[in-house]
Amino acid sequence: MGLRLVLTVAAFAGMVALCIFAIPYGGLGGLIGGGLGIFLRIWGRGLDLGERLGNAYVGALMGMPVGLLIGGAYMVGLPALLHAMHTAS
Repeated sequence: MGLRLVLTVAAFAGMVALCIFAIPYGGLGGLIGGGLGIFLRIWGRGLDLGERLGNAYVGALMGMPVGLLIGGAYMVGLPALLHAMHTAS
């Protein structure tokens, strides 16, 4: 149980650190996605507080990469696409 706890905490901390490090490249989307994941999953099914917190943790781990991907596409991909469209004509 001890190694599993270390790995899950390290995965969460690493994803948060990646989102903070990548703020100029859309990392804020990852933090927003993690927050939305927590918010949407904490009110779901759960018999006790521990199960609800586990659901919120999973929601954050699912929301951060998706938010980082969407934020990166918005911050990096969209300006590059618009620049390519305007220079082509």
